[in-house]
Amino acid sequence: MISKKYIPLLVSVIFISGIHGLLAQKDQIPLDPKLANHSERLLLKIGMISKDKPARLKFGDFSTDKRNGPSILKQNDAASGIQSKDPSSLLFSFELTNRKGDIAKVEAASNNEANPDIDSNTSSDDVSAYITTSIDPEDLWVLLMTKTPGTESFSLKNLFLTNGNDEIYFEMATGEPTGKLENTAPKGIQAFINGNPIGALQYYSGGSFSYKKFIWITDQSDPQMQLVTAAVFSAMIEIADYFEESSFTE
Repeated sequence: MISKKYIPLLVSVIFISGIHGLLAQKDQIPLDPKLANHSERLLLKIGMISKDKPARLKFGDFSTDKRNGPSILKQNDAASGIQSKDPSSLLFSFELTNRKGDIAKVEAASNNEANPDIDSNTSSDDVSAYITTSIDPEDLWVLLMTKTPGTESFSLKNLFLTNGNDEIYFEMATGEPTGKLENTAPKGIQAFINGNPIGALQYYSGGSFSYKKFIWITDQSDPQMQLVTAAVFSAMIEIADYFEESSFTE
């Protein structure tokens, strides 16, 4: 039994801890309750950014390796799974691994017809990313991302992710402003499949630490879907140039 003389001190500790918890979450996007209760907030660590190849990413048990920059994919390239009449420009590729050693392979290509007069380092506004895993190599997921013409934003209306059988869709998630201005509000997206949340990406945190990015992945998904979700968010980070200027819109 707690002595009466310690009760005021205990109440103070609980109060301060509660306030600290509220402040710590002020820069967080709102999450679907199912996702919030079955996931952890993972800080996305981004390595050195260059034009030559994707930066190394790390969040929770996931990290990227074997990162490659722009090159040319020939017709019917077996490694990428791209079947096209015209050559495609490979923007980047990498492997994402988890703590168990499972691997997701990601290859992103421009959907514009290759032009030898165009610098291969020039990013496309229309990108397809192809994702396969070592858990289920036959399960090919295709992510399509397109910038809204004349802007640096990606519209969720033009965001498409499917494996041919199931489709993952995304919803905007915007928090309360951390300052007096609306542009200090945390921003991100949540991913859903069959009405169930499977993950979230916060690409802007607002306030003094706006550069911080976070990822949530539900523990209610099977290992394959968790790996795919992590790979999709990693691909988005690269396609959007680490969201240094880009953002999502409805």
